[in-house]
Amino acid sequence: MEQFNSEVENITEGYGLMKTVIRERFPSKLKLSEKFIQTFREEFKNQTAAVFTEDEDGNQIKTEGRNKKKVLREMQKALAFLSKPF
Repeated sequence: MEQFNSEVENITEGYGLMKTVIRERFPSKLKLSEKFIQTFREEFKNQTAAVFTEDEDGNQIKTEGRNKKKVLREMQKALAFLSKPF
């Protein structure tokens, strides 16, 4: 038994951490209002749009918007409350 335990420990040490992935899905028949969808799209555009500012001399400076994938991931986390019962 001790030999078996030592072999198992050697095998599991070679693999390192085991990662568990949980996928959240929204209900298929979830109905969102048209106003909610439009507002969501506008907010996404605002978050990812370039920002224009001026320096002391009045020159326009363009700063790139946020990463679209990162913004979408954050919004998906924020929308998780829709699929959970109250």
